[in-house]
Amino acid sequence: MDLFELLGKNIAAPEVAQRLADYPGLRPEPGDTSADDRAIGVKYLRSTRDGLLIKLSDEGEILALFMLSEGKDGGSEFRGELPGKLNFAAEPEDAIRVLGTPDLRREPTSYGGHRLGEFLRFDRPAYSIHIQFRADHDGIDLITAMVARQVPGRSHANASG
Repeated sequence: MDLFELLGKNIAAPEVAQRLADYPGLRPEPGDTSADDRAIGVKYLRSTRDGLLIKLSDEGEILALFMLSEGKDGGSEFRGELPGKLNFAAEPEDAIRVLGTPDLRREPTSYGGHRLGEFLRFDRPAYSIHIQFRADHDGIDLITAMVARQVPGRSHANASG
């Protein structure tokens, strides 16, 4: 089962548990939710050694997958397959070549004193893939896959399935 196929599924489903066994370091995040997250019952599983963070609803639905680059949030590089068989050294043009025209493209910017590289969003019927590049044109910083209804600013007319 492709990791992206886990989006929208319950963490307790046998096929989900079997796929996540590939990431034995996954552990619940201790008390690391914001006030907004608590209001809607969000939890996180993290594996620092596997470079993976999973956002869950209170009912156990997988809402988002975060694939981290080396050193991001103090962790190791995600060791699974990235979308389009990209690698963390890829640049925006590489992602566009394998994933198609992005549904959202944001130029590099600064936010809260931090420089951010280019951002691309690719919408699929049931989820979106977000790729945040490093500000120094040195590859990918973070890849996120999120169920369509959780994506800010996304039209949900094509979000079924």
